[in-house]
Amino acid sequence: MDGHPAPPPPAPTGAFGGMTTRLRALPWWGWLGVPLVAWLASRVFITVLAVIVSVVFGRPEVALDPSVPESFSVLGSWDTTWYLDIAHRGYAFDVGQVGQVFTNVAFFPMLPMVMWAAISLGLNPFWVALVVGNGMFLVALLSLHAITRARFGPVMARRATWVLALAPPAIAASMAYTEGIALGLSIGAAWLAWRQRFAWAGLVAAFGVLIRPTGVLIVLPVLMLAWAAGADGRWRRLVTSAIPTVVIGLSYLTVMQVRQGGWDLPLKAQAAWGRGQLGVGLLSLLPDKLGKAVGGTFGGDLLGSRDLLGKQTISQLSGLTAGDWSAVLRDLVFGIIYVILLTALWRKEGGLRSPWVLYSFLMLVVPLASGSVTSLARLGLLAWPLAWPMAEWLGKGGPRRMRWVTIVTLLVIVLMVTQLSTQAP
Repeated sequence: MDGHPAPPPPAPTGAFGGMTTRLRALPWWGWLGVPLVAWLASRVFITVLAVIVSVVFGRPEVALDPSVPESFSVLGSWDTTWYLDIAHRGYAFDVGQVGQVFTNVAFFPMLPMVMWAAISLGLNPFWVALVVGNGMFLVALLSLHAITRARFGPVMARRATWVLALAPPAIAASMAYTEGIALGLSIGAAWLAWRQRFAWAGLVAAFGVLIRPTGVLIVLPVLMLAWAAGADGRWRRLVTSAIPTVVIGLSYLTVMQVRQGGWDLPLKAQAAWGRGQLGVGLLSLLPDKLGKAVGGTFGGDLLGSRDLLGKQTISQLSGLTAGDWSAVLRDLVFGIIYVILLTALWRKEGGLRSPWVLYSFLMLVVPLASGSVTSLARLGLLAWPLAWPMAEWLGKGGPRRMRWVTIVTLLVIVLMVTQLSTQAP
């Protein structure tokens, strides 16, 4: 046998093997197959699990919009209720206590616009938002697969696509939330910029301004790639890429100023959710919240409460419920994972000179700089280039590592979907 190449692996047999072979032979399978399978498998798993949790545990203890079926309550509660309120009734005009009490002006208009369009067409806004969010998550997986394949090859592309599809915080992309839309816009814009379609990339990125405060960062990799494309025509590329974000951003702030009486109301309203000003909150709110998290984790009788689902008070000193404890623990654990992955990405890509590193760095730092760890797992999902070091680490460990990580990941997804019955994502 020495000196002779190893024989090729046997062709798949049976009906399923033959179908797989035929699918892989299709011209579109190379760019669509892996993202489509990863999207379908992950979304079906999460949706079925969410329906089971909704039926078994009942709806979360928050107001549920009539458009949301009880059996889908964990996919249409929490912030979805606020978005549906804006779609039905518009932004609140009583803004005298913005930042002191909860108000819907804290929520950006992209998702409510989708819901409002559904209402105008006589459609159920919850279902339409669910379809749009999940559809845009498919766009995100397609874009990630394409850009990873172009940079690192098909094997890495397959791994990275599955990493994002099965990332436990990506359960929010199966909800009537902003995550699916935001990821589709972010990775889609990056892919267009990578292909040097800077005008289209800038236009796609611009709509991120209407998603959430950190949505403005979506244009950052576009601008950095436009700069790196060469000196010839550099300023034209930069202006073309930046103008849509500037126009849409200023239009939104102008509307808030004219109709609501303050362009900065969406940012001020964040204070009611325990988020302070950037930088200031890092020094004031964050130490207090971390202290309460530690107190809540170690200061109560966890075994005597409904730990990960709990509604009982776990520590009077910390003022946190068992559900609060589990949510804070979730966000701290994922925050640590994000930092480890960011460090690996930093080393591999060459620091903040890389558009992928700078973008991911800011996507993590900005929420923390407001002084809050609340929902960091979900918010950090937008730092999607972190899928690359995770995929690389999985590849180095071989099939055994991937098998065990997959099992742990599925268990964490089960826990996090179940947690939606008592805690926001």
